[in-house]
Amino acid sequence: MDPLDPASFNLETVKLATGRLYECCDQIPSHYVHDETPVLLLLHGFPELWYDWRYQIGPWVRRGWRVIAPSMLGYSGTDKPDDPALYTPLSLAGELAGLLDALDIKQTVVLIAHDWGSTIAWAFATRYTERTRAIVSLSIPYTPPVPKSFTPQELVAIVGVDLMGYRLFFCSDDGPTKIQSNIPLFVDALYRTHNTMDPKIFGEGTVEKLMSGEIPYPGPSDLMSEKERKFQIETLERGGIDKPLNYFRQTPYTFKIQEAHTRGYAFSQSTELKLNPILPATLPALIIAPNFDPYSAPDRIEKSKAFVPSLEVTRVDGAHFVMLEKREEVTQIVGDWLQKKLKTTK
Repeated sequence: MDPLDPASFNLETVKLATGRLYECCDQIPSHYVHDETPVLLLLHGFPELWYDWRYQIGPWVRRGWRVIAPSMLGYSGTDKPDDPALYTPLSLAGELAGLLDALDIKQTVVLIAHDWGSTIAWAFATRYTERTRAIVSLSIPYTPPVPKSFTPQELVAIVGVDLMGYRLFFCSDDGPTKIQSNIPLFVDALYRTHNTMDPKIFGEGTVEKLMSGEIPYPGPSDLMSEKERKFQIETLERGGIDKPLNYFRQTPYTFKIQEAHTRGYAFSQSTELKLNPILPATLPALIIAPNFDPYSAPDRIEKSKAFVPSLEVTRVDGAHFVMLEKREEVTQIVGDWLQKKLKTTK
């Protein structure tokens, strides 16, 4: 597996019981024993790809673990339904349970996730606790389920425009078209190290002004080589940005399940899941918190500890895309932590 060569990874198409198709990188180690070898499920965020884990997949497979990194719903070669309600964290947790079923994985799995992937991983651990062996989140702390859904505008007002103002542009009528028309600029604006990241990038109007040229072009991404950047841009251009933006449009339906899933679940459009917001104290949990990512602010992480009793925190000097900026450090920290936890969990 060469991180600079996507073709060196084992990419497959997996069909769920629902008929949904998922593009999936599935790397099996030597001496693999089904239902015994630890399984790692890697979940990417926005506007990422399975390929964002390219520096972690190989080293973790060489530790003897099976590593599965799907392209999430709406991305790349995975199906792209139109309905935003299908992109809620709880609904996508059901999709992942279906993916594991399709791969005949009955054992518990380790969830390792970033950005929206983290939100979905926390939802999976809440809804499918019995299938979760451990959880590692990069950047995003746990937010417990609440018995209310919000429009994107309401959510921005509650959390604050400095942290979520960009969502107003993402969910606007012309936002998707403006982004799609210049994917290279969009990728270059977001994929930055902490040295070059615009600290106002998450605020209201910054991304929109970048896309319209009101803010100077920051230059090519300093997180990727030109070859990596080219693959990222071409994949997003081919797959489109509209469906990935459904992750931001889904908030009015956040705690509704809108379709039947595998394993016998069938929730009507009006059904709300009754979930325990507190994860088991026996569930190993780790968050890698970049010091230059506002989503990893100490107060946000501290609040999450009330719901994740076992949470351990490791801080690193980096910005949001920490698995790329601090690729070797993140790979080592997570690998060593898991090596210890896997000895005491099943």
